[in-house]
Amino acid sequence: MFYSRNRSSLLLLAVLIGLSLSACESESPPATFYPIDSLVSAQVEYLTKIRASLHKEARLDGDTSSTTYVPNDTTWRKELEIFSRLGEINKPVNKANYEVVDGLRDPGSNLSVKSITSLQDQPIVYLKVYYQGSFDKPRRIEAMYDEENLLYRGVRTLSMHFRQIGDRSVLTSYSVEGGQKMVLSDSVTFGVNGKVLIE
Repeated sequence: MFYSRNRSSLLLLAVLIGLSLSACESESPPATFYPIDSLVSAQVEYLTKIRASLHKEARLDGDTSSTTYVPNDTTWRKELEIFSRLGEINKPVNKANYEVVDGLRDPGSNLSVKSITSLQDQPIVYLKVYYQGSFDKPRRIEAMYDEENLLYRGVRTLSMHFRQIGDRSVLTSYSVEGGQKMVLSDSVTFGVNGKVLIE
């Protein structure tokens, strides 16, 4: 009898600990440097909700194609996936791998800049957030992503542009420019430019 009661108490305790641990895991920790993945998710949700159109131009080694359409939630996520990947900069292991300088002045505008630059070889070479007044309302984001493995090396320069609509920063355009060198093959260059059309 004592064994049975003790066993059920231990089982209940284990269940409660498991539930409290899973509740803690569902809360995402604050971003170390910049919540780029949250920003992209908010853009996907808003642009899908208002049924924004996208005019997209793609280039691959000189060949160009363009299209205009109304992306759904899944398509917006795919379009902006490379920007979400910049969220890797916020991994705890990267905390000491970057130097942060805030309050820089952009010589080409009246915007302030927060610059996050790698101190050693990292896939995200830099991330710059251009803002006016409030850091959580970006006007432009720029980054360089340098990825290398046994099969290829690819370097991409990324940019996103925003404008304020009410109290919301809304994506107006983005670009991805870069090149890729495969092992035992020629290099390719590519570019994608997207312009968001809001009625």
